Amino acid sequence: MILILQIKEDGVSAWSIIFRKKKEDNINNENTHKSISYLISKWWIHPFIVIVVLAIVFLVIKPFHTPVIQTFAIEGTLTNAANKMLYIEEMTPDNGPQFIDSILCDANGHFKFEGTMHYQTFFNLHGSLYDYVVLLPSDGDKIELTGDANDLGNTYIIKGSPESQLMWQIQNYINQANLAIQELAQQDNNNRSSLSKSDYEKAHAATDSLFLAEWRTTHQMMLNFIDDNPGSLSTLEAIDAPFNHTMRLFYQESDFDIFEQVLQGLDEKCPDNPHTQYYRTRVERARAMASTQEIVIDD
Repeated sequence: MILILQIKEDGVSAWSIIFRKKKEDNINNENTHKSISYLISKWWIHPFIVIVVLAIVFLVIKPFHTPVIQTFAIEGTLTNAANKMLYIEEMTPDNGPQFIDSILCDANGHFKFEGTMHYQTFFNLHGSLYDYVVLLPSDGDKIELTGDANDLGNTYIIKGSPESQLMWQIQNYINQANLAIQELAQQDNNNRSSLSKSDYEKAHAATDSLFLAEWRTTHQMMLNFIDDNPGSLSTLEAIDAPFNHTMRLFYQESDFDIFEQVLQGLDEKCPDNPHTQYYRTRVERARAMASTQEIVIDD
């Protein structure tokens, strides 16, 4: 008994079972080859069958496809971190920080962590709620981190990860600005308590002028950073960098071209990264709302 697929001239296919007698096994080889060639040729020119076969192949192969896993490692020694617990979180583009693991420092403040990721993303390493560092590892990075666990955000030094070093550069700009603002605030408080009302108003105008000058300086440094690092995910941190906790360095009303510049760089270098996709949606939404003058670019 032989089961074959017969394809009729009108394109309709049907399964047929053909019983052959033993003596028919001696059929002419040439005719047999011609019949097989005919069936094969009809098979491949039949569009419906081709589509079905391709669909089946796709469904069979797809479940075996696994995403590429990227790896990185973080290791370091912190002062004031003997037997202290550190925590690492992934900064997802749409759901915020997601807890990954806890890391126990040894008696010398030494720690080590090995992580994985499906795409380049941000990680938040901290020992307390408001004192943290943001890392941006690439595949294969072996990050070396040192600093004071009691003031990690202001003291940490990083090696072994170029993108994480860019994140350090951004944090350093913010730290410098915060220090200058604190000094201005202290000066203003001293003037308030030691000067007459009229003299204080003059001194206060001077400190306000210095405050705005500091904002302009930090704004320019961050703008230079964006110009120098097109396509780096660190530019997402730069465009949203705060100033004095309550202000921003870039506002969509006056700097929307900078938001567009950041997106252009990311679209050229890593268009499929979820952080790029999320930011693209933000910018496109803001662009669509521009005509109403109600543009808001917020997470």
